Amino acid sequence: MTKTFSILLLIIFLSCSKKPEEKTVKKETETKNIDSNTTDNQSIKNTEFTTSNNDWEGSYKISTKAISQFDNNETNILYSITVESNQKAILSIGAKNVEDYWCEGEYRLIKEDNILHAKGKCDQDDIDDFYLKNENKKYFIKSKRFINKDWQELEKE
Repeated sequence: MTKTFSILLLIIFLSCSKKPEEKTVKKETETKNIDSNTTDNQSIKNTEFTTSNNDWEGSYKISTKAISQFDNNETNILYSITVESNQKAILSIGAKNVEDYWCEGEYRLIKEDNILHAKGKCDQDDIDDFYLKNENKKYFIKSKRFINKDWQELEKE
């Protein structure tokens, strides 16, 4: 009896000793597929995984060429991004024209493979979305707003 009790205590201890940063939460949402090739009854399941271990928490910045929302010309723009959690980042924009600031604010982060997709208040299309990835302890960003459409390295602050 004592041996069984000891084994039971060991199992309970091991199951409770899992570190919080290893915890994974699975969230499924269902959305209707509005596609002319499907019926109205078909739906798509989106699975969003979040973990409490966030390699991204911190602040990042990049100064790059972008298309101005003021006059559609090329301009210098500064993106300062603060990642607060696996699900939330704050974007601050530095630019010459006030119209280029419109999309700054809170962005929702969605993990897609090894890339974080950031969606914000200017979400009528994905031009103002940005994407983040981490490779070999270097951090990268890309956005359709940027002139250079390739991954560009972020400076971690």
